[in-house]
Amino acid sequence: MVKLFFTFDRPVQLFLLATGVMGFSNGLFDAVYNFYLEANNIDKVGTGQIYAFSMFMMSAAVVPLMIASRKISVKKLLLISSIVYAISFLALPFCTTVNSNSIALGLILSGMIAVLSTGNSLFGAHAGDNKTKMFSYFFVFYLGAAMLASFIVVIVTKYSPFEPQYNYCGVLLVASLSALLMVFVRFHSVNGVRELEDKTAFGNTPNALEWRNLLMLFIAAFLLGGSITLVFRFANILFNQAYSLDVTEASAVLGLDKIVSIFGALCAPVLVKKYNLKRILLLIGVITFSVLLLQSLLLPFAVFISLYFGRLILNYALMPLLDTLTISGFDNNRILISSSIRQLSFYLGGAFAAMIYGELFQNQDWAKALIYSAIMALCGAIALYFVKEKEQTNQVER
Repeated sequence: MVKLFFTFDRPVQLFLLATGVMGFSNGLFDAVYNFYLEANNIDKVGTGQIYAFSMFMMSAAVVPLMIASRKISVKKLLLISSIVYAISFLALPFCTTVNSNSIALGLILSGMIAVLSTGNSLFGAHAGDNKTKMFSYFFVFYLGAAMLASFIVVIVTKYSPFEPQYNYCGVLLVASLSALLMVFVRFHSVNGVRELEDKTAFGNTPNALEWRNLLMLFIAAFLLGGSITLVFRFANILFNQAYSLDVTEASAVLGLDKIVSIFGALCAPVLVKKYNLKRILLLIGVITFSVLLLQSLLLPFAVFISLYFGRLILNYALMPLLDTLTISGFDNNRILISSSIRQLSFYLGGAFAAMIYGELFQNQDWAKALIYSAIMALCGAIALYFVKEKEQTNQVER
């Protein structure tokens, strides 16, 4: 794995390192944020409202990003977005209400979606035929750093002599400092990377097949984002309600789940090389649907966690394939718009799902949340099946 990392050129290596630093920040955040909100007397409905508002704000951020791309280079947009993400993180430990948390988290996520859209577009085009491998390593670095962050939280919450609320604030402050470090690495990563052929992303009018690809990509990403939001934002609440895990135990599981997720991300290039991409996508959707339905039953904890880990392997085997299709399904002068649509719809789906999950968890109905997640995962995979790659598009045109 280390050997393959050094086969990438220096800009991609720095891009992956910056991704790892961002994963560390987000890993610290994910491990304590729900408990931080609870310590500030914010209930599950309030938590759902915070995630919903911030993810709506995140999705809306794609519009000014697209407008700004007409005037500003993608490289500069990447750096500006990184700064917005990092500076907003500094405010989070001082937010104690639903409104202040919604705005602060909304700015963080808005910066993050812009970083992902511009970074994935820029470096996806730069990587060429190695884009699936690069996106696979993107998740490996992100998850590896997030795993380290989760284990650090386990140590802090178990052995710190301070009150839990102060521990959570301290962890969030370290996350913000890590985000600032990410900005520094990003500045160096863009050197030697060529700008996109058409940075406005509005070159020639997309043909009929590309319009269909955009529609199916939007639907697929919306549903997949809604499904995985249950894990991304509510995993520790799910563990607590179903099996009464506390913050230390939940953080330990969140650390272990990054290990199995890395395995899933590493599977993506192997699967693409050996099997038909569309069949893989459909199979992942069916298995994920089955796994989530099984989890909704009151199973022994060991079985539940095993299924949870299996669901994560499937998710992170699918994510690099989703990003590959986002790039390969369109001409180079439309990569930014396809990447932005993918990010927008993924987190917009998460925003709608967050409201539903928040209400369900408030009523202790965690099993129904798993069922809804299962349905969205299957429907999203089916929609993704109908996104055609550019090579197929060209064949149709000929």
